[in-house]
Amino acid sequence: MVALFLILIVIAGILILPGWYWSNKAQPRNLWICLLPAAGLAFWLLLMWLGFGAQSLANLVEAPIIAGVAVCAAYLRLFVFVKSPTLNPYGTFIAVAAVILVTIAIRAFMPVLPE
Repeated sequence: MVALFLILIVIAGILILPGWYWSNKAQPRNLWICLLPAAGLAFWLLLMWLGFGAQSLANLVEAPIIAGVAVCAAYLRLFVFVKSPTLNPYGTFIAVAAVILVTIAIRAFMPVLPE
């Protein structure tokens, strides 16, 4: 199971790298946005450990969804928020908040899946 999460984090991070490379080359960029899937999955594991939401082994299907949302949020930060002068300073915060909110929503509303 640990290998599954590591592979998922690496794949999601690799999917963010092309966007990070091509986004706004004139401004300095940091590589921390590639760790957004890892942060989302760590928060998901914390919610599972706390007992929030449905507890079933079949609910592991939520992990790729959260990684996909993190990739989408990273691309929004890299290509949309950078172009807006009002959203640019808050872009990373908005991306992290979006991943956290989606993670909470998935854990709260996902039914117990049969194993």
